[in-house]
Amino acid sequence: MYQRFSPSSIPEARLMRKELGDWDFIVPGTEDTFSYMEGIYTHRLTTDNSIEMGKYSTKPGYAVLNLPAVYSLTYQTMHLFYHQVSVDNLYMEWLKNRWIIHMKDARLNGVSVELADFIKRSAKQGRMCYVPEYKALGIKSEEEPLSVSLSADIKDWLHNQGEQTGKIMQADCLLPM
Repeated sequence: MYQRFSPSSIPEARLMRKELGDWDFIVPGTEDTFSYMEGIYTHRLTTDNSIEMGKYSTKPGYAVLNLPAVYSLTYQTMHLFYHQVSVDNLYMEWLKNRWIIHMKDARLNGVSVELADFIKRSAKQGRMCYVPEYKALGIKSEEEPLSVSLSADIKDWLHNQGEQTGKIMQADCLLPM
């Protein structure tokens, strides 16, 4: 989750879970970690922002960002996502001191030019569009749904071709197996 918590005894802590293990807190800029229970009861951590589950986007595809783990703009990006993107549409993974974030399409408001440039540079997949007049950043997947009308004969032919080439037909589209 990497959600920010603040106490009075330390500058900040982030909630995270490695693999499917226990929830722990990590202190950014250090490698200090402590258990969830220790954070809540000993350090009296409280969340800086609430997380709400929204409506999951069923549109295919994700934009992918690759962010450095210990960097002030990464923290600002995380705060922006928590405030403006439904957690249902985010998947975050920690790999070798980097955050890999998969996210559905989103429009982010109140984004500075510096933060927009950082997010654009961090994008490994997807399209970014920044409108400075509105301080708005659009993040979109590279995949776009396409609707076509085909005769049943052509659809059957595509299905047979897919089976022969190791692809499956899903929602009238050929996908790699």
